[in-house]
Amino acid sequence: MRSLGGGNRLLLHLDGELLLTVENDFRLRHGTEVEHFYPALGLSPSGALGRLADAVITATAVTPAGGLHLAFDTGHVLAVAPDPAPGGPAHPWQLSSPAGLLCTGGPDGSFAP
Repeated sequence: MRSLGGGNRLLLHLDGELLLTVENDFRLRHGTEVEHFYPALGLSPSGALGRLADAVITATAVTPAGGLHLAFDTGHVLAVAPDPAPGGPAHPWQLSSPAGLLCTGGPDGSFAP
């Protein structure tokens, strides 16, 4: 990963000019510790979340419901909830490149490449 950004969404700037945007609530797990993040309330890439700025993504998975799990070489796992609450973002997460959208979690929990 190249860098992290915060605000009202989590921005993960990845190698190859890829950008992962997380607008839905997510959890960051490390061992038995779990932190909950609510981007709509604002977030700052500091603390445990900030440590991911130099981390390497070692595994990714899209859940059957359209959630996203990212495992890092630090032992952290970032888990994005699949379906936003009413009034939440249209897409819980999106992966894009300079050419445009590559894939996204759908508002009904679906996954669309």
